[in-house]
Amino acid sequence: MDCENDCSRNINVTELPTITPWNHSSANAPPRDQESSHPIFSNRGMDNSKISSGGCGRFNGDLYCSSINPLPIHESDPSFPNRGTNNMDGFNGASYDLHSFSANAPLPRQESDPIFPTGGMMNSNMCGGGGFNRASDLLLVVSMYAEPTKSEIIALAESAMDELSKIAMEGQPLWVPQKDKKFETLNDIEYLRQFGEVQEIESMKEIMKLVEVGQEESSSSQYLLPTVDSFGRELVPLSLSGVPKEALQTEASRDMGYLDISSTKLLHLLMDVNQWSKAFDNIVTRAAVLGTLSNGAEESYDGKVQVMFAEYHLPTPFVPSRECYFARYCKQLPYEMWGVVDVSLEKHFPSLATNFRRRPSGCLIRPMPDGFSKVIWVEHVEADHSQLSNHFRPLVTTGLGFGATRWINSIIKHTESSKIMEAKSAPIYVDYGVIIPQAGRTSFLNLADRLVRTFCGDINASMTNQWMPLISSESDSSDVRVMIRNNIEDPGKPIATTVVFSTCLWLKVSPSRLFNFLRHEDSRNKWDILSRNLTIREFAYMNKGTNPGNRVSLMRAMKSEDKIEIFYIQESYIDTTGSYIVYAPLDEFALSSLANGANPNKVMVLPSGFSILPCGFPSDYIDEKGEGGSILTIAFHTIESHNIKQFFSLESVIVMKNIISDTVTSIKDAVLYNNYTNNWQYN
Repeated sequence: MDCENDCSRNINVTELPTITPWNHSSANAPPRDQESSHPIFSNRGMDNSKISSGGCGRFNGDLYCSSINPLPIHESDPSFPNRGTNNMDGFNGASYDLHSFSANAPLPRQESDPIFPTGGMMNSNMCGGGGFNRASDLLLVVSMYAEPTKSEIIALAESAMDELSKIAMEGQPLWVPQKDKKFETLNDIEYLRQFGEVQEIESMKEIMKLVEVGQEESSSSQYLLPTVDSFGRELVPLSLSGVPKEALQTEASRDMGYLDISSTKLLHLLMDVNQWSKAFDNIVTRAAVLGTLSNGAEESYDGKVQVMFAEYHLPTPFVPSRECYFARYCKQLPYEMWGVVDVSLEKHFPSLATNFRRRPSGCLIRPMPDGFSKVIWVEHVEADHSQLSNHFRPLVTTGLGFGATRWINSIIKHTESSKIMEAKSAPIYVDYGVIIPQAGRTSFLNLADRLVRTFCGDINASMTNQWMPLISSESDSSDVRVMIRNNIEDPGKPIATTVVFSTCLWLKVSPSRLFNFLRHEDSRNKWDILSRNLTIREFAYMNKGTNPGNRVSLMRAMKSEDKIEIFYIQESYIDTTGSYIVYAPLDEFALSSLANGANPNKVMVLPSGFSILPCGFPSDYIDEKGEGGSILTIAFHTIESHNIKQFFSLESVIVMKNIISDTVTSIKDAVLYNNYTNNWQYN
């Protein structure tokens, strides 16, 4: 629905009549074969027999709704689309075993692999963590309090703060503005001149001299940087052409923003690992405070030093996650400014992986009038790019994927969402005749928030997500990944074996156009299998930010005005570094209960959806708005079996392949058509 219609659809909820809530249990639910008398469904019938085919059911009185039909679906089912053949030649056996893919995919996590503890010295601050298995992890917790290690870490943190406070305030030539981009990137040579050791500078001069005279690189000739830099970290050799493929490559960016959050609240958010992980859940997969080396000043974070672990990700299974130990240091600086800096500790402790190092990174915070804060964010890391595909390489190497702008945007998203959630009265935009009280608004927003958090946890390449290639035949060249999850005690999900399957593709369309196309009610039946041949209407929505596309939507899918097939709850969000559309189906009982303020944790849902990332720059495609192409990740989460098991059937493989193939083909066709006709009506 367009913004210009908002005013005409805005109903003053304080004037709505009170609706008596229904008890959220199957025993007290209204008969399933009767039409609901709830105002949200007034004058509309509903074929409840279709709800189960949409994946809805009950466990112990709690409702769950799966995003698509429980697998498997027979190929003979005429209602299921098949856009191609599924050659099963060469595929042996009757099922896909969870542990049978070690030859074709990264090995599943072994018992000895690092999973951080949730108790003991590490408190209960682990977000998404597991058991305490490696001896080196215990050694870290014990040894970081011993001298001289403790003093060395504190000295390293203080040195990192000194560097951050300088580079954050420097201008050109240290920082290079990016054309048509808000952020800046670091000039590596200028950085070495200002902050590097003498040996580093001399090595760089020799390299640049050889490059200028055009001397070819020799595999037997390497110019070695010094073994350690100014932070005491070992450095890898640098070849004549720059960084060799085996080495870590630099990503460094800076951005600034005026944020609607006080400096005090922002400091608390950054220094509390639980709040930090929640606010940046689209970046941080897991995080833990391993110990506190200095508590700092009384009733203040000034001087506080924490040793932490974190894992970072992009919202796609196709980019490796990043893990590191690091020290986080908070300090009050002159001119009422605060600094929070991270610096990795691989010199003192063996890192979980060798693909990531965190140079001094963090932010400077200055309080502004009216409760705002001015934030300058610097991200400076060294990472392994050897496993990046051509799709994602420009996004990551330019600093857009994991860079400063993404952290700034995440704070903006968090503050906007928090204000909406905390508001006691806020507008709900609804169709005529639809009534949703404020309690219902809160329930829908909380459910949508849980959907997005679950989706972010499912769709990344974290070490805790055991992705496998989904191969239907020896000739199958498509890149589809699948992950099996056995849900036994996970709240908000059905007790069952579920599968998440995902693929990724590059599209010749800008991220904003693709986002609006996928989220809009009028285009859903162009890509959604369950909505094909149905009419989709967004009958209510709640804004979650200044962008009209950032909203929680309630949709109905109808065959006719008096026959509703299924309902959807959907959250969509977009900023300059990416976007997502996350949705799940709901049946009539769940929807009406939520509308009356029922506990959203009682509604068990499996989110599906899309994440959209800009392709980075330079790009072969630029539209008239100056935007490049898009990297689209598609993910579906569905029930495989109501019995807990470690495998899924070959029939399920065919179904998953067909669903992915149909969705990809539908989206590609729509993009091609709209580009050809220049008919992007959802801008």
